[in-house]
Amino acid sequence: MRGATARMRAAAVAAAAMLALAGCGGTSEDAGTDASAPPADATVVEVSAVEYGYTATPASVDAGTITFELTNDGGMSHDLVLEEDPGGSTAVIGPGETDAFTVDLEPGTYTLYCSVGNHRALGMEMVLVVE
Repeated sequence: MRGATARMRAAAVAAAAMLALAGCGGTSEDAGTDASAPPADATVVEVSAVEYGYTATPASVDAGTITFELTNDGGMSHDLVLEEDPGGSTAVIGPGETDAFTVDLEPGTYTLYCSVGNHRALGMEMVLVVE
């Protein structure tokens, strides 16, 4: 009976771990649009992520449909999250990967950040001006 209880406990732990991992992952479809095909009318903002910062081209854009295309040029996983409405985010991507999301933005100042661990506190945050 003791061996059966240990096996049941091990199976429960394995099942919980699988559920936790499934909740952490995601695909480009879950988080945004396909990085290879932004809408034809979208302005593309190319963002490079490294430890612990972003660079973006361009730094300001006209209001309208904006596609944020994140390329992870760093050595650890990163994402890109739009803080203000309408919100949006990429999936958490590994080194060398790219993901994107598209939103419609009105004129204003928008904050984007990395939600992985303490990356934001370490400086992975940027501001985009929409004119």
